[in-house]
Amino acid sequence: MKKNFILFFFSLLLPASTYAWGSKGHKIVAAIAKQCLTKQVADSVQQFLGLMSFEEASVWMDEVRGDNSYDYLKPWHYVNVEKDKTYVKTKDPEVVNQIEIYIDLLKQKGTRDKEQIKFALKIIFHLVGDLHQPLHCGYKADKGGNDIDVDYLGKGTNLHKVWDTEIIEDTNIKLGDCLKLCNELSAEEKKKIQTNSVEIWMNESRTLLPEVYNFDKKIKQDYVDKNKPVIEKQLVKAGIRLAMVLNQTFNK
Repeated sequence: MKKNFILFFFSLLLPASTYAWGSKGHKIVAAIAKQCLTKQVADSVQQFLGLMSFEEASVWMDEVRGDNSYDYLKPWHYVNVEKDKTYVKTKDPEVVNQIEIYIDLLKQKGTRDKEQIKFALKIIFHLVGDLHQPLHCGYKADKGGNDIDVDYLGKGTNLHKVWDTEIIEDTNIKLGDCLKLCNELSAEEKKKIQTNSVEIWMNESRTLLPEVYNFDKKIKQDYVDKNKPVIEKQLVKAGIRLAMVLNQTFNK
């Protein structure tokens, strides 16, 4: 208990720019996914999570950043592909590879112990969300926008943080609005989103990068207004795709 409190305390001291979507965004993704699960799958997933909620599972990878024993997880949150280059698969521990590895592990749940599956769920819950934040599939040259200092609505920050937390918080993106957007999608539209290719998800996020960088020195309200619906759509896609992974791997 004491260790968990210490980890939580230090997680509050970490810069928000280290978190994709921030806690609020990740929890929205988890809640959307839960709504899209069959009851049997939701109950099965919850059995492996135990007392941990879906929302808590979605932020676990960020909450343990203050514990050096989990430093090996840090490269898992992102993948770097330089501008005008295409993704080339390697064996590096990056977000695409780790999602694929832990989806495969979930498929082997019948031969794995409960703690291994719980760990895999926490990884999948978080990284599927990360992959839909465009700057987690960004450029190595600026560390996914972390090295891009910006004037955001009159205050100093960096581009990565703008997309992780600033727009979500300042425009008050809510779960209810994202659920409404999700429920308005037709079955055909949802099916199109539910492609099995993690690499396709990553490349789709990268198509948003030109607009992410489309500002002149200062980020003004029109940029925020234009990109709020983009972020909402990405959160919804992440939730639908997370649900697809869980439905496929836990459906009897």
